[in-house]
Amino acid sequence: MDPKNGGLNILKAEVKSRSGMTTAVINEARAALCANSGLPSPHALAFVADRSNEAGDTVLSNALDKALLMDGIRASQVSHMLFTFSGNDPLKLLKANLQSYAGPVPQHYVGLRVEGHQDFIKAVFAAIGTGGK
Repeated sequence: MDPKNGGLNILKAEVKSRSGMTTAVINEARAALCANSGLPSPHALAFVADRSNEAGDTVLSNALDKALLMDGIRASQVSHMLFTFSGNDPLKLLKANLQSYAGPVPQHYVGLRVEGHQDFIKAVFAAIGTGGK
């Protein structure tokens, strides 16, 4: 919710994780962000509205429900985030994708690189399996 005017702002995100990030994977993420004319799907909005209501955030839940049922969502309310997690440096790939985007929705890109991507993921799951210790 916008603290100034109380309006609804939405971040539509797509996350991709690969040991080696490629143009094809980033293009897949771009296609997902551009789906539904760049707007979040009604299913995603309903899901977030339900989780917000369960968490006690009735203001957000009601605003999402109202947008779904009456007002709709406009591109001016939406921003996109493309987040990548990989073992290689995705900077050039992300820049190329961003430069090729010509739509109306503001874009945010984050590329997180972790050397030993697969080992890192295995270690995280191993820690979770032991109660996070």
